[in-house]
Amino acid sequence: MYICSTDKHKPAYIPAFERWSLYKSIWMNHWEEFRKIYDRRFLSKYGELSEAKIEEVEKLLGCGNFQNGFQRYSCEECDVNLIVPFSCKSRLCLSCYRKKLFGWSVNLSHILNLDLRHIHITFTIPGTVSNILFQRRCEVEDMITVAAEVYKKELIKFARLKFKKEEITISDKDWLPGSIATLHKCGNSLNFNPHIHLVGTRAIIHKETKEVLHLSFLRYKKFAFSWMKTFCKHYEKEKVISNAESLVIQNKYKNGFHVYFQPIASEEKEPLFRTSEYIASGFFHNSQIQKVDDGKKEITFRYKSWVEKDTREKSFQDQTIDVYEFMARMLFFLPDPNRKMIRYYGIYANRIMVRHASLEAAAHQPDNSILSQRTWAQAIENSFDAKPENCPDCAKRMQLTVVYSYSARKTIEGLKETHTYLKGYFRPKVRSP
Repeated sequence: MYICSTDKHKPAYIPAFERWSLYKSIWMNHWEEFRKIYDRRFLSKYGELSEAKIEEVEKLLGCGNFQNGFQRYSCEECDVNLIVPFSCKSRLCLSCYRKKLFGWSVNLSHILNLDLRHIHITFTIPGTVSNILFQRRCEVEDMITVAAEVYKKELIKFARLKFKKEEITISDKDWLPGSIATLHKCGNSLNFNPHIHLVGTRAIIHKETKEVLHLSFLRYKKFAFSWMKTFCKHYEKEKVISNAESLVIQNKYKNGFHVYFQPIASEEKEPLFRTSEYIASGFFHNSQIQKVDDGKKEITFRYKSWVEKDTREKSFQDQTIDVYEFMARMLFFLPDPNRKMIRYYGIYANRIMVRHASLEAAAHQPDNSILSQRTWAQAIENSFDAKPENCPDCAKRMQLTVVYSYSARKTIEGLKETHTYLKGYFRPKVRSP
């Protein structure tokens, strides 16, 4: 579920006039009926269908509709026109969310310290504990901060042992690692399976002097036990589980909860960026859908079921479920609005604040008024090796104009009178093949 394929043979770029996908068709064909049956079938299981979630669906249904406004790219030489509908900005829209993700990823080089080695860690919890959290409608987003605290605590502990002979005073207030962490609320098969993905530095840095202490080895078993203890302590404090339940869980899992470590190659930037993009990616992707049977009201999707530890070879399975169950799960796993799902800790908390300040300043500069358009163009270049802002015939850069909803229909009707829509572009009728 990366931003683009690693295959060097990328497909040709053919623009789409209106965005359509099997995923979007599910919501277009079944949304009204889904709303009618939701309370009866899913209210007790997945909770209330909030107004915020309904709004996300309605924005998705209007995604790619040129009547809502668009960007128009015109070639002054060839009179070729490209129409790019506005993003719907729905967090439920898989297409627009990918665009937002790419916009986030292009700024990674300004946030991550590329001179430091990093590691990808997955913090998991047992199925029995997941069931407790699900049944009690627990806010599992707290797991992000808990995991980040465990990572920092274990690095500091190990650094104190490693540099004890050198008489370096290592305080958790003065020394910090850097980490980016997020919550994946479900497993690959869309089952409730909350777990944390974290990319962290394999070093701690002094806040004032910027001195770096590299840690080539991490005590993996200590992480598992510390993760379990800190997790149980937090949710006991939040009154999600009782003290008795906490003791039962810790007694059952004496070695701790599973924590998986995957070192990131230090000699190249690409593995670090791709890992960070992966942990930030959504829990589902358009390409997973294999079939939608509207008659039977079923959807078949493919998911990653296993990764071989040594070879990293992936295995996949297909799963067919009721289409309404699929929609209910997608809405249940959708993060609440304004909830920060990608969080920055340690040295990266400061770097992201600096980066946000620079972006805010850039957004107010006249020469940077089309930052969002460039994000779209960069995403296309990254995925297709094509420059969408250039004319497909003469390769010259096309001129951009923004057409808002009040004049969108009239503009499109005028184009259709003088142009022919061919392979994603409006071309003058006299030049159309």
